[in-house]
Amino acid sequence: MIDTPELGYTPYNLRAIRARYGLTQSQVAKITRTGLRTVQRWETNVSEHTHSDMPHTKWLVLLHELHPLKLKHEECPPSGRDGS
Repeated sequence: MIDTPELGYTPYNLRAIRARYGLTQSQVAKITRTGLRTVQRWETNVSEHTHSDMPHTKWLVLLHELHPLKLKHEECPPSGRDGS
């Protein structure tokens, strides 16, 4: 998905996800129920004094919005001990 060895949230990964899905910072703010300035701080380079880390829970909310898990009960394998 992202051409980088870094996993999880980083400012680079957030910018890359926005670019891949054509999202604006305002749209990310709406999805994560935060403000525009907050998203801007999440995308600021870590070395900048205005940088703020994106909480893991907000990262998960964003990822879930982009790739919701759609597991239907009918698709679950049987739970019997004999495999049926």
